Amino acid sequence: MFKIPKVNVIESDEGFSIKVEIHRLVYTEGSKILYISSEILASPSNIGMRKESIRNWESPYNHERIDRNKREAIIDNIRRAFHWKGETIEVI
Repeated sequence: MFKIPKVNVIESDEGFSIKVEIHRLVYTEGSKILYISSEILASPSNIGMRKESIRNWESPYNHERIDRNKREAIIDNIRRAFHWKGETIEVI
């Protein structure tokens, strides 16, 4: 289940959230944060998300590497959240 607790934030009861900023998405899982490069696109997609920017978690203590399987799971989570909101996202 998703909800919108603040403007430009989609939150899931699965423990992740996505915040849309001007040139990036901020994806959060627990205490882990990931900054994903993005841009606003013309139709049919609303946002383009750069897959290659999904590399490392940003945290105060380390920059844990994100493996291929986790990267795909993050992309799927983001797609589901945007779909729920009635928007689309394109992985570029």
